[in-house]
Amino acid sequence: MDQLFILVSVVHLLYCPFTKVEESFNLQAMHDVLYHGFNLTEYDHHEFPGVVPRSFLGPIIVSGLASPLVACINYLKLNKFFAQYIVRATLGLLVISTLKLYRQALQKIFGVQFTKWFVAITVTQYHFIYYLSRPLPNIMVMPLVLLALFGWLRKGHVLFIWSSAAAIIIFRAELVILLGLFLLHNIASQTLSIQRLLKIAVPAGILFLALTIAIDSIFWRRLVWPEGEVFYFNTILNKSSEWGTSPFLWYFYSALPRGLAFSYFLIPLGMFWDIRVRVLTVPAILFVMLFSFLPHKELRFII
Repeated sequence: MDQLFILVSVVHLLYCPFTKVEESFNLQAMHDVLYHGFNLTEYDHHEFPGVVPRSFLGPIIVSGLASPLVACINYLKLNKFFAQYIVRATLGLLVISTLKLYRQALQKIFGVQFTKWFVAITVTQYHFIYYLSRPLPNIMVMPLVLLALFGWLRKGHVLFIWSSAAAIIIFRAELVILLGLFLLHNIASQTLSIQRLLKIAVPAGILFLALTIAIDSIFWRRLVWPEGEVFYFNTILNKSSEWGTSPFLWYFYSALPRGLAFSYFLIPLGMFWDIRVRVLTVPAILFVMLFSFLPHKELRFII
């Protein structure tokens, strides 16, 4: 089943190798890490910083994993464009690897037949497979989100909280809504106490905040918490609306039908027939609804 994920995602990667402006920072950052190394003065973001700063931690990890193959590309003096295929494929494999863990956790709860349908539906839904190798901030964080959900399903509180903390503090602050809703379920069902939560979350939060500030301040040559500035710019100042706005229900009548295709209509049936499905679905629906208050909307924000 994992081979099917890889096959379909490779087809998308080969068919559409080029990137959009939203992907430019992470792609250029991976290029600079691989080709300029510690020569930070040559990095592209000094001349083209973008509207808000982004974290270098994701590009550093992906570049590190991709570096042996990129070194082979350079040694053979092949076109540098092959390096773009390699870093995108590396990111895609990270997503697929954590998706495998998530699928295994689902299988333990719902059974083999369920996960067969899970794979069939996922590979035929265009957007997720298309996006999973694209260097968007929303995809750079995807392995951490899937790892957090894997930990949540397996009742591994440490894995869930640490993965969530890294995802929220380093990459996408708005995930505090989605992952926070899963956390609230644990607290409400008394499977996790407030005391244990604080004992796990406080060290995780301090560590990842210190990590992103320390590393990213070096690259940006100023004291910075990138995701903090992104959250302030997009949510507090609502500056993202300058790139266009959509109606409140746009995610529900446009983005989700395009992203989920015919399986969109199976969601209410699943929630009606199996109470276990509601625990997974309700936080996702509430997340999309709460995120709808932000006027600027894109499918990638909720993917």
